[in-house]
Amino acid sequence: MSERDLLPLPKRSIATTIELPILFNMIAVSLAGSALSNIILYRTCVHSLGHSEYECKPFLSPIKTNDTAGLEEDVQRYSTHISTVKMIIENFCPAVLSMFLGVWSDTYGRKPLIVWPLFGMAITSISLVVFAMMDSLSPWWYVATSAPFSLTGGYVVMFTGAYCYISDTSSSSSATLRMTILDATMSVGTIAGNLFSTYLIMTIGNVYLLLLTATLSVTAYAFANVYLKESLRGALQGGGTRVLDILYVKEMMSECFKERPHNGRAQIILLAASRILQIMVLYGLIILEYMYTRQKLHWSLRDYTMYSSVSTLVTFVGGFFGVIVVQKLLRLGDMSFTLFALLTATADNLLKLFAVDSWYMYLGSAISMFKGLAGPLLRSFITKNFPLEDIAKIFAFVCAMESIGLVLSPVIFNSLYSFTLAIFPGAIYVLSSVMNASCFLMLGFVLMYSRRGSSAIYQPINEDIDA
Repeated sequence: MSERDLLPLPKRSIATTIELPILFNMIAVSLAGSALSNIILYRTCVHSLGHSEYECKPFLSPIKTNDTAGLEEDVQRYSTHISTVKMIIENFCPAVLSMFLGVWSDTYGRKPLIVWPLFGMAITSISLVVFAMMDSLSPWWYVATSAPFSLTGGYVVMFTGAYCYISDTSSSSSATLRMTILDATMSVGTIAGNLFSTYLIMTIGNVYLLLLTATLSVTAYAFANVYLKESLRGALQGGGTRVLDILYVKEMMSECFKERPHNGRAQIILLAASRILQIMVLYGLIILEYMYTRQKLHWSLRDYTMYSSVSTLVTFVGGFFGVIVVQKLLRLGDMSFTLFALLTATADNLLKLFAVDSWYMYLGSAISMFKGLAGPLLRSFITKNFPLEDIAKIFAFVCAMESIGLVLSPVIFNSLYSFTLAIFPGAIYVLSSVMNASCFLMLGFVLMYSRRGSSAIYQPINEDIDA
C-alpha cells in the first residue's frame, strides 16, 4: 500500500484522546521547571563558582531574599551558559528528525510521533530525579538529562504529530478551534504547574516534586500508548528502521518548494521563516524572563510563578475568546488575526522593556492576550489553503524550521542577556520586538498573496468519507 492510499479515518470514528497525555506532560514540565531553576542556580553557585553551601543555599528557596544579592549577577551569567548548551543539545536531534518524520508519518501513522517523545520525556524525568538526589553532581550534568527526550524527537516531533493528527480528525471549519484547544491544554498544564510549584517545593522539597513530575510523565506516555488511536486508515506497522530514509527529506522539500499557483511556494517559505522568529522569541524569553524579573524587579520564584500563571491564564482565555468570539464577530481571517496578535505581542515586549514595577508585566500580558493564537492560526491557514495530501509535508517543513529557531534561540538570547545583564538586561525585549515586526512584514505578504488567490483555495476531501 502506498502512502497515497492512506486517508484519515472518518471523523466520527476517532477517539481523540490526544489532549489528556499532553496535559499531564505540561503539568510535569511546568512543575519540574520551577524546581530545576533554583537547583541550577544553587549548583552553579557551589560547584562552578566555588562558593560555600551556606552562601548559596538561599538560591534553593522559592522566596527570594537579599542574601544572594552579591552573587546574583555572576550566578545568573554562568547559568545562562548551561541553559544555552542544554537547549542546543535538546533541540538538535529533533531538528534533524523533523526533516524525516513528517513524510514518514504519511505511511506509518501519526501515533508514533506522539508516543515516542512522551517515552523520551518519561526517561528524562526519571533522570532528573537522580540528578536532584545527587548533590555532588555539577550543574553540567543537567545537560545530559535532556538526551532521551532529544533522541526521541522532543516537542518538535510531538507537536508535528499532534497537529497532523488534528488535521486528520477535524473538518476544515473546526481545525482552528481544535488546534486552539490543544494549545489551551498546554496552557492549563502550565498554569496548574506554576500555581502549585512553589507550595509543593516548600511542602515536599525539590526531589519529591521531581519524583511527582516523573510519575506524571510516565502516566502520560502509558495513557497515549494504550488509548490513543491511529488517525490514518491503513497505516503500516513498524517502520522504525526507515525513519532516516533520505527520500523522505527529498519528497518533503520537493513538495514544499515546487511551483504553486498564486505564489504558494513563497507563502510556505514566508510562513516557515516567520515561525522561526516566533519560536526564537517564545523560547528565548521563556527561560530568561524569570532571570530578568529576578534581576530588575527583585522577584522571587513565588512572584514569578504567580505572574506566569496569570499570564498563561490570560493567554488561555484570549485563545478561546479570540477564536470563538472576536474572529467570528469581526470576521477576521486566520492571517489577519495573526497580524493583530503580533502587534499586541510587540506592545507587550515594549512594556516589559520599560518595566519599573510589577504591574508593567501584568499589563503587558493583558494587552497581548491573543499572542498565543499565532501558531494555531497559521496552521489553520495551511489546512485551508493547501491540498490535503501536502499538509503533513508542509507541517513537517514548518516544524523543521521551528526546530532551527529552537537551536538558535538560546545561542542568541542567552548570549545577549549575558552580555547586557549589568548594563541593559531589557535588550532581549528590544530584539523580540524587532523579530515580531519582521514576522508582521513577512505575513503581510502571505496575506496579500492569499487574497489574490482566494478564488482558487483548495477544498479538502469529504470529511466523512467511508472506509
